[in-house]
Amino acid sequence: MYTPHTVTLILANETPEGEMEYNSVILRGVFLDLNKRSNVNKSGLSDADSATLYIPFSIQPGKTFLPPKEYKGKASKANYWTLFDGGDSSGSECYFIKGEVSEALPYKTAREQYDFVYRVTSVDTRDYGSARMQHWQVGGR
Repeated sequence: MYTPHTVTLILANETPEGEMEYNSVILRGVFLDLNKRSNVNKSGLSDADSATLYIPFSIQPGKTFLPPKEYKGKASKANYWTLFDGGDSSGSECYFIKGEVSEALPYKTAREQYDFVYRVTSVDTRDYGSARMQHWQVGGR
């Protein structure tokens, strides 16, 4: 699999105290396919940029991957990462930024500071074929 890109994945979760907690992980060795376009609808032009991110199962970002429910159950999430689409409440979200970003920041702030920021809209597990081809296919808008 051709993997020349780096992205920063940010996971935002609401703590029991109602504070937002941000956890980021740098993913080096991924493939990011960006689509720049716009749609015309009743209200005029509407942004329709999208991205497809391919993350090999073999990636070693320095944190342990956990399935979403297991990740959510961890009291401290600093040493873990996961992938989920949309979130089960307004208090959780998953998004990625093209390139390496040194700090975990809120989605709105990321959109103001960086050009290529995408909310995760789908996560497909492609766990077939050779080990070199197994990956997650992540859609973003």
